[in-house]
Amino acid sequence: MASSSDFVGRPTTSLVRIIGGASLNSNSNSVENQAQAEEARVSHVRDILSKRLGSVLSGRRARQFEKWASKRGDLKVISMHGVDEAELDFNTSDDAVVSSDGIFPDDSINLALVPLQHMPSLYPGKAAHTMGEATISGVNLFFRSIRLGFNFVPVASTAWLAFLSTTFREKIWFKWVATCLSLSGPAFIKWGQWASTRSDMFSEQLCQALSQLHNDAPSHSWKHTKNVMESSLGLPRGGLLRVFESFDEIPLASGSIAQIHRASLNGTTIVAKVRHPNVAKLIDMDFRLMRIAALVADWLPALSWLHIRDTVEQFSHTMAAQAHLNVEGHHLEVLNYNFRNWNHVRFPRPIYASSAAIIETFESGSIVTSILDGYDALASQVAHDQGTLVVEEVDDSDDSDEISLGYQFVPMSVAQFIVTTGSSVYLKMLLIDRQMHADLHPGNIMLDLAGVVGKKPVSASSSRKVISSDTTTISGRHLGITLVDAGMVAQLSQEESTNFVGLLCSIGDGDGRIAARCALRFSKETQLTEEEQNGFVEDMDELFKERCRGYHTNVDVSHVLRGVLGLIRKHRVRIDANYATLVVNCLCIDGLGRRVCPNYNVLDSAKPLLQSYQGLCYNKKDGSPVTNPSALQKGLVRLSMPLAYMKKSASDSAFFHREMKKKNVGND
Repeated sequence: MASSSDFVGRPTTSLVRIIGGASLNSNSNSVENQAQAEEARVSHVRDILSKRLGSVLSGRRARQFEKWASKRGDLKVISMHGVDEAELDFNTSDDAVVSSDGIFPDDSINLALVPLQHMPSLYPGKAAHTMGEATISGVNLFFRSIRLGFNFVPVASTAWLAFLSTTFREKIWFKWVATCLSLSGPAFIKWGQWASTRSDMFSEQLCQALSQLHNDAPSHSWKHTKNVMESSLGLPRGGLLRVFESFDEIPLASGSIAQIHRASLNGTTIVAKVRHPNVAKLIDMDFRLMRIAALVADWLPALSWLHIRDTVEQFSHTMAAQAHLNVEGHHLEVLNYNFRNWNHVRFPRPIYASSAAIIETFESGSIVTSILDGYDALASQVAHDQGTLVVEEVDDSDDSDEISLGYQFVPMSVAQFIVTTGSSVYLKMLLIDRQMHADLHPGNIMLDLAGVVGKKPVSASSSRKVISSDTTTISGRHLGITLVDAGMVAQLSQEESTNFVGLLCSIGDGDGRIAARCALRFSKETQLTEEEQNGFVEDMDELFKERCRGYHTNVDVSHVLRGVLGLIRKHRVRIDANYATLVVNCLCIDGLGRRVCPNYNVLDSAKPLLQSYQGLCYNKKDGSPVTNPSALQKGLVRLSMPLAYMKKSASDSAFFHREMKKKNVGND
């Protein structure tokens, strides 16, 4: 028989069960709602990226950007001056709006996802651009300075010996400097890479040691890549592989700012560039410390002429731009627009960009240096098999260059494409666009051989196959060149472009005095007295008499420019950053041309374009540049360039036709 307590307890137990069941149902509904929200966000991101990819591949995005750019007129790349370095803020204005049908943001310089109030980010952690970027305090700077001081102990403690001993300085100490920079973070690595190109400021031996920093690039973990991508796209944890069919954990390549991963979206191979952890914070801290060091350097009489503080300021803005990958995304769209009619010249096309990540098209091809290294290896093997020399030395003076004989095995059509396209691209950026890729070293140039010579030749027999394929299986129209890593783009003023053209024209005319006057205009500020300027002009005149006799005299442009930079360093002539970029890129193009085809002269090839530009942008009376050309003059420059390019193309074709005849005679 049941007790009263039993009857009292039964309803209570039932109530608990009902309440517990309701709680479980509530939790179940909450989990289900969360799962639905996550699936909706993943589906939305996948849908938007898929539509963007289709728009980019079909050329629709390029046409929209072209329509906007044509209305804008003088298209300029983004400047980082005055922009908050914590996060780049694109401001939509009336002249920045482009019709994008909701796939891309209306702001044409913005490639982020369109924010949706009903579908917010579901990433549970910090936003990608704020990862590890807390407010920098004096304590942070103090401990960072201690760390950097520790890194540079070997260099600082032996500086006195480096000052006294040239052998120690050039053989050992400069290498220590490069090593210390490589251990000190992205700002110091990038500064070292930049300094390696400034032979107008530093010795050739130091520049050579610092050039090794291009080969030493850090990489970060897959976990960081995954977190940044999911944060940037607002995905829940684990959502990355629900958007992409595949996403390689091992990076294709890595630089001082970011690394690149291959991925697949809708069956199409793409790449994602992801910023390294703490990059923006480290760059900010390091440049604050660099500014302090620069103030001290400018105070020292022996270093004041370098204006290191101004140089650090210029470089810090450039580095800040590189740390924000959405800036690179806009640069890529501008460069693709500039070369929209050049089917054989490409840049990656961005699909999505944020401060910490960028998704872009995968461009086929191989780094040009790796291809040429393959031919050099072939030359070494053939020379070894036949007992012949591998290297010949070209010695014009004390500065001698070694030219590998690998060029003998490069198909003539490939050599023609590399040297003519490289020089034409450089001249277009200089003369027409006035927007110069500011990191144009061979590691950022990719060559697409369409699979014809994609395999590295490894034997003498294979070399005969490569050579015999000339003008039959390899055609110029099957080749393509891609320029990557557009984080740094120099926006040239009309004055900068015209002044540098003046230097190139003076080399073509063999006139050292005019070249000196052009170089003295490479900075808005000069501390040289009239007597010191005259001394610089006289030395430049002597240099040209020794090394440069003008067009069609087989002028070694690199040899002349290195001599010019040497005199600039000797006489303490200051040149601004954009001019240094132009010089370095010119050396790169000339060096690449000499490696592929030593008989090809980039100066002679550029003559039609340089003379056409000079005739329109220089005063005929005194030969001085026109500082403010009229709209008519600018229009005439643009109209004259196609004709000048036709003359250049005809000259190049005639040259390589003669070279091909020589090669055929040699083979017979």
